[in-house]
Amino acid sequence: MRRVCGLLLALALAGCAGGELDEPAGPPGPVPTDTRTRGYVVTTLGFTRQTQPGVREGFDLDGRESDGSDEATCFKADATDPDGRVGIDNELSGIIPTVDGVFQGAVDGLIQSSLRDGQLVLTYELRGVDSLVDDPEVEFVFQVGQKAHPSLGTDGVIEAYQTFDPDPASPANSTRRGRIEAGVLYVGPLTLALPIAIFDVSFVLHLQDAQFRAAVAEDGSIDGLLGGGIIVQELLDGVKQGAGVEQNLPMIRLAMNASADLAPDADGVCRQLSAALSFRSRPAFVRW
Repeated sequence: MRRVCGLLLALALAGCAGGELDEPAGPPGPVPTDTRTRGYVVTTLGFTRQTQPGVREGFDLDGRESDGSDEATCFKADATDPDGRVGIDNELSGIIPTVDGVFQGAVDGLIQSSLRDGQLVLTYELRGVDSLVDDPEVEFVFQVGQKAHPSLGTDGVIEAYQTFDPDPASPANSTRRGRIEAGVLYVGPLTLALPIAIFDVSFVLHLQDAQFRAAVAEDGSIDGLLGGGIIVQELLDGVKQGAGVEQNLPMIRLAMNASADLAPDADGVCRQLSAALSFRSRPAFVRW
């Protein structure tokens, strides 16, 4: 069951591929003159993995610290992150070894290819920025961009200061107040709507109570973590029309529900699966 569950998650999070590309991303340009508004494009995105038993990167998504005996977390024990933060919810990281086995460690490469090829364009802006070191209030605006042909550097990563347009077919952007403390950006919780394309099906997956924690570097790049809850039923509904899925759907549903650890209903059944991914982003021009 964990193998099937891992395969499904891998396809969902590594999807977003296929279809025609729009016009190339705009050419590199100068540093934006409006220093209070800064745009970014996500250049790398990958799964987080458990570094040792009980140690996982991620977030305390439910505001609880559980030892596995807590009914509110469906008896899933929370972890501690490498920096000593407690109450970390990231059950997806326990499935990743299975995903790696199914795809021979190629899942992160599939996601990276989607970003590099411009099939998956994730952009965001920080508005009202007074300082990239300490700023008690900034506005964070996330938007899925149009498919494009981004220019790549010698490192094979999207170059900074290209222009990207929002995808008119994607859900409305997500906006939330955030803050910068000692050069670290904190945003959340908010709901992120991510378009998913898995071979013959497509749908929108909503990451619930999503949070960002990322370091702002001297070169203007922002690298860190993104975490939130995946609604199990939403994922199942999105893929159930896919070829070959119907006969395996009962097993997939059982496996997914067994891993869920967030949002218990009136019967005490958790309806969401916690997840966290690492990302890197570079400065970019974002047209809205």
